[in-house]
Amino acid sequence: MLKKSLSLMLCILMLTSVFTVSAARFNDVTESYDWAKESIESLAEHSIINGYPDGTFQPGKKITKEEAIALFARMLGASEEVNATVISLANVLYEDSLKNFDTFAKDAAAYLMYKRVLSDSDLATYLSSSNKGEPLKRYEAATLISKCLGGDVWLKSNPDVTLSFADADEVPAAAKGYVYFASEAGVMQGMENNKFMPMGNVTRAQVATMIYRILSQMNYTYSAGIITNIDSINNTVTLRDAEGETESYAINKNIAVMLDGEQAQLTLLSVGQEAVLTFSNGALYSLEVVVQEVDEVFEAIYKGKSTDTKGTVIKFIPMDSSETLTYTLADDYVISYNGASGSLSNLIINDFVKIHVESGKISLIEAESKNTTITGARVETITLEPDVVVTIRTLDNELISATVRSGASIRKNNAVTTFSDLVVGDKVDVTFEYGQISAVVAIGVEKKVSGSIEEITISKTNSSLLLNNGTTTTKYSISRDVDITLDGKAATLYDLRIGYEVDLVTSSATITEVKVKSVAAPMQITGQISIINTSYNMIVVKYTDANGNLAEKNVFLNSAKILDSNDGKIKTIRNLSVGQHVTIAGTENVGVFEASSLMILSNVQ
Repeated sequence: MLKKSLSLMLCILMLTSVFTVSAARFNDVTESYDWAKESIESLAEHSIINGYPDGTFQPGKKITKEEAIALFARMLGASEEVNATVISLANVLYEDSLKNFDTFAKDAAAYLMYKRVLSDSDLATYLSSSNKGEPLKRYEAATLISKCLGGDVWLKSNPDVTLSFADADEVPAAAKGYVYFASEAGVMQGMENNKFMPMGNVTRAQVATMIYRILSQMNYTYSAGIITNIDSINNTVTLRDAEGETESYAINKNIAVMLDGEQAQLTLLSVGQEAVLTFSNGALYSLEVVVQEVDEVFEAIYKGKSTDTKGTVIKFIPMDSSETLTYTLADDYVISYNGASGSLSNLIINDFVKIHVESGKISLIEAESKNTTITGARVETITLEPDVVVTIRTLDNELISATVRSGASIRKNNAVTTFSDLVVGDKVDVTFEYGQISAVVAIGVEKKVSGSIEEITISKTNSSLLLNNGTTTTKYSISRDVDITLDGKAATLYDLRIGYEVDLVTSSATITEVKVKSVAAPMQITGQISIINTSYNMIVVKYTDANGNLAEKNVFLNSAKILDSNDGKIKTIRNLSVGQHVTIAGTENVGVFEASSLMILSNVQ
């Protein structure tokens, strides 16, 4: 089962291409190292592990923890040119974590952190001044190997593993799962007498064999390019390589899509992003995107192009300005038009464009017609501050957010209305002008539902309510001007409580009216005071319930009349004492007992 799972996890690793035995030779890799000879020579040929200037490899030399970090990073492709962008991003992301470590393996460590092999807490173990020169232990090698192969994911689903090695008790508890994973994967084996020897030092020959075993299971190659089109309906991505050739790739559920080191949906990728593809035996296994920092992005009106000695110049007027700007196109620029791959010939004067500028040149133009309309969408969210922004979900599941321009035309259910009548869940046809919403035609379906409140979220932007109707639980957004009544009286969201039985009127998926059914039930108990909290005007009473069981009830005395039957005088909560026997009458409202009267039956002796 492990080996099957392992083969699936390997698909997301960025590793080197097929390995072959090289002509590399070292004069000290003698017959006594025949078991490691092929591994050493092949890895040296591919510059994953190197020899020494005197022509030796020193196979028996212990490998340090710092050297191990560099080796495992190279094993995962850190030295490959296509991963240079990943290295740059990793150094930015983990600069603070690594700034206090003086090590030649800083790039390698950042890369392994990006690949989720190392964490902040691991850095001192391998790279502190007191540890980096120490020999790598066998259990530490097993840990690194397992994490490189995605062992953390497998171990989360299989936490209870048992080691069969005779010295299993000597393996640190935190490393037992990793030792199991590495040995079951066939990368590390036991030593003599069925011992793993977890505290044993790893030699250069041994680590070469371990890495070679991993890479021998793989036949991985790379391809890199710029995304020129994303088809989220047919799940395809088109890339243009350095030679200008384009090719489309089908992205099925078994292909890992990574964005800045995290798994991502295809819909989160964008035209113009750089992507690295990993193949195994010619089949696509993973697509990884690293988002480049952009110097500037302009939302603008396209005003034409010209050519000068520097190249093609694009003219545009930013939406927040009246000044015409000009920028030269980069050599590897990308253009999308109305969501598809485009070219300069598609652009029309007064088109709406997003101009991405990197290093002073235009790298990406996202263009669309001045006026565009999306039909059959659904309102996903509505935000009121600082601007009115509506997010819609299109028929192909794409999320689009845009500002509603002043004076926008709003129609709902064939009637002219205002923006305030739009609610989450409405079906809409939306017209955009220069990227802003200029018109909305909405359809809302009114329904009546009943049930009990399971959850209430009150937010400045999007409040919501979870309703249980007895068979299913449904989440509804709450309209900004929702009408709420509680026991026939006007109320607010803050008056609602979990457990209330309510009748709702909804428009699409948004609540426009809430009627809370009668919630107060009369109640009377007789018992003994166990706690008094004068700050909250509350006492706790122990009593025997209707089933004969001993119970406790929190009783609030906010407006209760307190009478002492012993002297006939009116009392306050400060006159009460723990241990007094009392009879209390009032109403219970979703577990909250509000007392109307309390009679002291007997005082504490």
